[in-house]
Amino acid sequence: MDAEMNSSLPDSAQPRVGDSLTVTVDTLAAGGDGIARVNGFTVFIPHTAPGDEVDVIVTQVAKNYARARLVALRAPGPDRVPTRCPLAAGCPGCPLQHLRYEAQLTAKQQFVRDGLERIGRMKGVEVRPTLGMDDPWQYRNKGEFIAERVEGILRLGYHGDDGFLPLDDCPLHHPLSMRVLRETEAVANAEGLPLAQLITRVSPHENAALAILVCWEWNDRLRAAAETLRARIPELAGVLLSRVRGRSVVRRTLAEPLAGAGKLTQLIDPWVYTVSAESFFQVNNIQAGRLITLVDEYAGDLSRAIFADGYCGVGTFLVPLAGKALRSIGIEEHPTALRDAMENLTRYARHDVKLYEGRVETMFPRLLRKGRHVDVAVLDPPRKGIGQQVLSAIASLDVKRVVLVSCDPATLGRDAGDLAELGYRLQSVQPVDMFPQTWHVESVALAVKA
Repeated sequence: MDAEMNSSLPDSAQPRVGDSLTVTVDTLAAGGDGIARVNGFTVFIPHTAPGDEVDVIVTQVAKNYARARLVALRAPGPDRVPTRCPLAAGCPGCPLQHLRYEAQLTAKQQFVRDGLERIGRMKGVEVRPTLGMDDPWQYRNKGEFIAERVEGILRLGYHGDDGFLPLDDCPLHHPLSMRVLRETEAVANAEGLPLAQLITRVSPHENAALAILVCWEWNDRLRAAAETLRARIPELAGVLLSRVRGRSVVRRTLAEPLAGAGKLTQLIDPWVYTVSAESFFQVNNIQAGRLITLVDEYAGDLSRAIFADGYCGVGTFLVPLAGKALRSIGIEEHPTALRDAMENLTRYARHDVKLYEGRVETMFPRLLRKGRHVDVAVLDPPRKGIGQQVLSAIASLDVKRVVLVSCDPATLGRDAGDLAELGYRLQSVQPVDMFPQTWHVESVALAVKA
C-alpha cells in the first residue's frame, strides 16, 4: 500500500479525482468530517480524527475544497479510540464513534462557536463547555430504519457510505427498539409484508414501545402481523400503519393504529408527557431534562410575565414554564402534537394557557396585529431555523428575552445574527450533547433586548 500512495503533490498543485494522498488531519468540520490541507486546499475526509495520518483517495473536487475516502490509517491521532460497533466505519448513524467522548464535546463547542462567528458574524459570545452524558450510549428513544431485500430476505437498516447496511444491533438505540426491529424483520418475512420502513418509539421509564410499519401498500396480513408482533413483544404497546405516498418514504400518510395504543408517555423527571406516535419529542430523555432546566434558567422570572412558546409541540417547555408565568401562549402547527399538549397541560392543571394551531410564521405576526404583548419567548424550531419573518415579529412585539433552542449551529448563527441586527444582545450559549457519537449538537441561547 505504501508504495502506491503519493505523500504529496507538486507545490501549488490542486488535488484531482482519483489522486492517492497521505495527509494529516488538522481538525473537524461541523459535519463531522476531518479536515486536511493539501497545498492550501481543504480536503474533507469522513471517519477521521484530528492528528490522524491517513492514506486517502480523492473522490470529489470543487472550486475551494475536495472530498476524499479513507483508505488506511497510518498513525492514529491522540483522540482516536476503538469503535464499539463493527459497522461504524461505513455507517452514517454515529460518525464520531471513533473519537474520544471528551474530544467530541470539545469539538461540538467549537461547532457552535464557528456557527456564531462565521454565519452570525458575532464575536466574543460566551459559548459554555458542552454538557455531556455520563453514559453516551443507548440513549435514542426513536429509530427510523429502511427496509431492503438482501439476497431475497427483507432486512432493516441504514443507507451507508457503500450502500445498504443491514442492522442487527445499534449501540445508540434503546435495547427495546432493537428488539422491535429484529422481530419486525422476522414477521415481515414470514407474512410477506410490503414493508418500506420501520419507525420505533420507546418510553424508557415505561419500558414500552410503538412500532410504525411504513408500507408501500395495504396488505390483508397487516392486522394479523401487528397482533403477532405484540404477542412476541409484550412491551409493544401498539403497532401502527403508514402508507408511502409516491416512490419515497419521505412522503407518507399519518400513522393509524393496527393493534393496541397509538401513544406513549415520556418521563422527563419530574414531568410526564403524553406523546403520540407522530408527535415530535426529543430523542434523548436525559438530555431533554437539561434542556428544560436551561430554558427555565434563561427565561428568568416569569411571575409577572406573558410567556410564548413557539413550536411548542407536546408542551416540553410549555408545561413547566406555564406554571411560573402570569399567562402563557403555545403555538403548534401539527394537530396531533397540539392535542398531546392539551392533555399534558390538563395533567398539570395549566389553565391560563392559550393554544394556537398554526405556523409560527403566521401566528406571531397575527399576535402583533391583534395588539398582544409578549415578555418572554422560547423558540425551538426544526433544523431549518426560525427566519426573519418570525424574528421581526418578535422584535415588534417588544419581547424582552428570547430563548433559542437549536439543533443546528449554522441556523443558530444565522438567527442569532438576525436578532442582533434587530437590537438583541446574545448573552450566553450552552451546547448540550443531545446526540452523542454524532456531529449533531443542541444549543440553548439567550438573547436580551438591548
